[in-house]
Amino acid sequence: MPTRKIHLRVLLPALILWAACAAHAQEDFIRSGTGIGVERTRLAVSSFRASADGAALLRTFDETLWNDLEYSGILDLVSRSFYPLTLPARPGDVKLEEWSRPPVSAHMLVLGSIYRLGERLMIEGWLVDPRVDPQKEDARPVVLGKRYAEEPTREAVRRTAHKFANEIIYRLGGGIPGIAETKIAFVRRMSSIVKEIWMMDYDGIGQTRVTHLNTLSLTPAISQDGDQIAFTTYGKHNPDIMIFSLLTKTPMSFFNRQGLNTTPTWSPDGTKLAFTSSVTGDPEIYVGDVRGGGLKRLTVARGVDISPAWNPRTSAQIAFVSDRSGKPQIYIMDTEGANVTQVVSGGSQALDPAWSPNGRLLAFTWDRGGEYDIHLMDVATGQVVQLTKDNRRNEHPSWSPDNRHIVFQSNRTGVTQIWSMLADGTKHRQLTFQGENTEPVWSSK
Repeated sequence: MPTRKIHLRVLLPALILWAACAAHAQEDFIRSGTGIGVERTRLAVSSFRASADGAALLRTFDETLWNDLEYSGILDLVSRSFYPLTLPARPGDVKLEEWSRPPVSAHMLVLGSIYRLGERLMIEGWLVDPRVDPQKEDARPVVLGKRYAEEPTREAVRRTAHKFANEIIYRLGGGIPGIAETKIAFVRRMSSIVKEIWMMDYDGIGQTRVTHLNTLSLTPAISQDGDQIAFTTYGKHNPDIMIFSLLTKTPMSFFNRQGLNTTPTWSPDGTKLAFTSSVTGDPEIYVGDVRGGGLKRLTVARGVDISPAWNPRTSAQIAFVSDRSGKPQIYIMDTEGANVTQVVSGGSQALDPAWSPNGRLLAFTWDRGGEYDIHLMDVATGQVVQLTKDNRRNEHPSWSPDNRHIVFQSNRTGVTQIWSMLADGTKHRQLTFQGENTEPVWSSK
């Protein structure tokens, strides 16, 4: 017993050091892989000043702008309880020292005004650096200034807040566009036998029904230009792929083969689709053009090969799910079907591969002992980190175009709904609340 105590006493510091190094490695992996681990800008967001005829829409603008900036993943917003009593409406009103010194200590300040001009609502916004020394001749505290003329409606004000937020995020986030104007497609159950494709703003607002096919519509995938959506439909009592124009709200022709046709995904250049077809009797991965022509079979293994996901950065790799080893696991191959490599193994099954926009990470669902959770893998190193924990079934991840957010489905409330989170697993947000909603996919713009 004394010998064992000595061994533990010697080993304990080493074990603590190993655990700390492992945690640090995970932090580095998420920081470098997602871009949200950099030092964040401390941002003060002053409530905009409104004239009497613009006050009714001020709250909508302020709330939307704050939420967009707060959820960007790259900013720390200063609590408004620290702000000066008199809020500025224009850069000339700003007393720089009040914002740059404690308790505000802001690196940057957002301010502006809203007023009516004839039939239009005018919104002026600025981004100011309060740390600039006003005594210097070349002092230029104004970093950004924008003016918008919009219809005086709540929807127009929301759109403008999204635009201004994206401008700020672009300048403070290393030139990466924000996601405030992006959309998310998803599947909503309408009845026991009907599911339709819906779309919404990235924050869950503006949920709109896209299809009216009165059948099962599943596995949506949005084209890179955001103009088309591909999905699986049972309109002819067979699982077929449909291409649907989001501009004209009409279906486009697609040549489906006999048997199963499902899980379409777009090539990064938008000219091809990868999907699963059982035209030979065995579900395999194929690539064809956007009309279903020029078909090329990529997989040849016995079993089910499904859920292809194209690497958006390299265009040279496709991840997919296969049960060729006896249970569903994730594999990667090149776009000719060669160099097949199993990248996830273990657990009951690994599903729903989704490439990050930078082509470095795979998000996926991992079932280990009945717990379905979202994980991230660094494909180059094989390192894996778990993002969701102990919240029932979390599945079907999809990346935002800025590489900083993930949308997914979860039944943690008792009914499956759409949620989003930062790509480090923090800041979970529920986006849908009505009915049952599944299979979210984030648009690239």
